[in-house]
Amino acid sequence: MKSAIRVTAVALLLSAAGCLESEPLGVPVRGRMHDGDELVQFSLLSALAAGDYAGGAPLQQLLQFGDFGVGTFDRLDGEMIVLDGDIFQVKADGTVVPRDGAGATPFATVTFFEADGQLDGIAASSLTELDHQLDRRVPNAKRPVAFKVTGEFAELTLRSAPPQKPPYRPLAEVIDQQQVWTRQNVRGTLIGVRCPAWMGTLNVAGYHWHFLSDDRTIGGHVLDCRVEGARGAYDECSSLLVRLPDSKSFDAADVSSVSDADVEKIERQRGKEDAH
Repeated sequence: MKSAIRVTAVALLLSAAGCLESEPLGVPVRGRMHDGDELVQFSLLSALAAGDYAGGAPLQQLLQFGDFGVGTFDRLDGEMIVLDGDIFQVKADGTVVPRDGAGATPFATVTFFEADGQLDGIAASSLTELDHQLDRRVPNAKRPVAFKVTGEFAELTLRSAPPQKPPYRPLAEVIDQQQVWTRQNVRGTLIGVRCPAWMGTLNVAGYHWHFLSDDRTIGGHVLDCRVEGARGAYDECSSLLVRLPDSKSFDAADVSSVSDADVEKIERQRGKEDAH
């Protein structure tokens, strides 16, 4: 049976005892928190890292749960950006393709972005510096937070990966095939999600950033950036909903084999090594 797990502020206290609430995918979600601040995740990062790339949740369903977020596509075919209710695919050659509801995602994280606060005067000489600045300005370390940062980026280092063929290898090995490129003086938006440490390999503990240019021609997973005078907004999420796939590949995924080092390699490489 397809299932979903909802984690709320109360359920966090019960999770260690195995009391997380679950519900079938076919049953309508009972509704977001009254303020709409729910982070919705499709599958587990540990399952994706173990090589569960095939199929997944329909893209049309994804948009029923959020208008902002990050993820990937069936067969690990590029980077996903969800912005203002539209889905974009950044292929391994850097091409940005608008996507409709056709297709599927083996892993994605979305929310309906409703800003809880604004951030002016954002300037950073690296992506790591940006992370630290946001930690200081939005310090809550217990709840997931979605970030939107818009401005003129002096430089961006981006990546994407090519589609995979079965038998699928673990993501830590596949990531060696990633294509990396740099772009200068691009105006656009960073789409980011910061997950707290307690989420472990459920998702990326820390920041996960994608980028999309204003003209929708440049995008990808962000490895590094330089920006001055950007503006941002953040949406603090008060609950978490995890929707689990109904597939033999998900059931067979050896999530115990995924280490913190694998997650670090997969999602938070930093710098411009091998950029072209």
